[in-house]
Amino acid sequence: MNLSAVKVLLISFLSVASGFAQLTNDGCPSAIPLCPGVSVSGSNIGATATVCPDCEDDFAFCFSGTNSVWYQFNTNVTGGDVTFNFSNILFNLQATRGTELQAAIIQAAVPCDAATYTLISNCEAGSAGNFSLAALGLPANTTYYLVVNGATNGGAVLPAEATFDLIGSGTGFDRPAPGLSIGGPTITVCPETPTSFTAYLSNCTDTSDFSWYVNGTLTAVTQSSLWITSSLQDGDVVSVDCSCFDVCPQSLTYAYSAVTVDPLTVDAGPDYTIQAGGSVQITGTSNGTDFMWSPTQTLNTPYSITTYASPEETTVYTLTALNTNCSLSDEMTVFVSNNLDIPGSFSPNGDGHNDKWVIDGIGFYPDAQVVIYDRWGQKIAEISGYSLIKAWDGTNKGKPVSDGVYFYSLDLRQNNDTKPLKGSITVIR
Repeated sequence: MNLSAVKVLLISFLSVASGFAQLTNDGCPSAIPLCPGVSVSGSNIGATATVCPDCEDDFAFCFSGTNSVWYQFNTNVTGGDVTFNFSNILFNLQATRGTELQAAIIQAAVPCDAATYTLISNCEAGSAGNFSLAALGLPANTTYYLVVNGATNGGAVLPAEATFDLIGSGTGFDRPAPGLSIGGPTITVCPETPTSFTAYLSNCTDTSDFSWYVNGTLTAVTQSSLWITSSLQDGDVVSVDCSCFDVCPQSLTYAYSAVTVDPLTVDAGPDYTIQAGGSVQITGTSNGTDFMWSPTQTLNTPYSITTYASPEETTVYTLTALNTNCSLSDEMTVFVSNNLDIPGSFSPNGDGHNDKWVIDGIGFYPDAQVVIYDRWGQKIAEISGYSLIKAWDGTNKGKPVSDGVYFYSLDLRQNNDTKPLKGSITVIR
């Protein structure tokens, strides 16, 4: 069996099947949109007569509208001539069925209102082969309809049924090819610096949102053509997608050249926790050439990558590194702990209650050292590794001290620059 015979059998099958399903474009309200330069495979197989609701095919030009299928198109922004070509027409060959197609281009003053139809092209009364419809000098941005049906030529009882290819062109229909490009950085980008990209469009109307990608991964969707990001890495490729035209949309994509990002790095280092009155060495890392810590008030050398911090309260420090082209910052935090509860008095009277000078929280500082002085500045006790067990019991060389006020120096020994905590303690027997 040759290819033509197969097509004839297929058409016959579709003709039978059409008794169970109506064509989607059987009436004017469901006309199929036609796009410039895009070929459409059409068919009027199974088109109904004027019995379908709201078909609006009750017209008569060089042929009547019964058994019609409908298409629609819009002229472009300039208007002009429009031509539609029919080709590859294959008829459903039956003894009682016609073998010619009929077609016309119609303008409707009121959409799909048959009383307002006007014929604006040549009217093809019956063609057994390829043919064209031409409409001249059409105004811009206007909707038109193209209607196709089968003739009952040669005394046929049933109208012709066929498949066909349909394509439109012309100065009033063709669209200039839309274009898309990206404007972006032309010099080296500083790390973590806001960088702008702009999508530029040409010959594009009814623009969609813009989808922005970094190395092929969707990163942002914007309504405007501008996108700003601070997250670029060296070698990243930014691209954008969008579409033009609400009717017959066309998708566009463009990729910008790989971005060069300055290799400057900075790390302010880990967070630290110190006791009130203490200090800590903080050290950053960077490949920059100059450095600055802030705030500077509690630092001893704020312009060195390594410095000592002595905050009185929890403080966030920022290290900024610079090189010839860029600056970059990172943060760390020195937490000032208040987890020590240093009592101002105790009563070493042997009653089993408050007999030692117990400092709550001292267990966090196993190397802590306490020195006790009398009012004349004489050392009367020195305890290293101060703890609950080794807490001062109010004695000097094993003998009870007198009631009164004494002074202490508590060195938590967190690092070599830790300042001792100093205060007074009252012994009450």
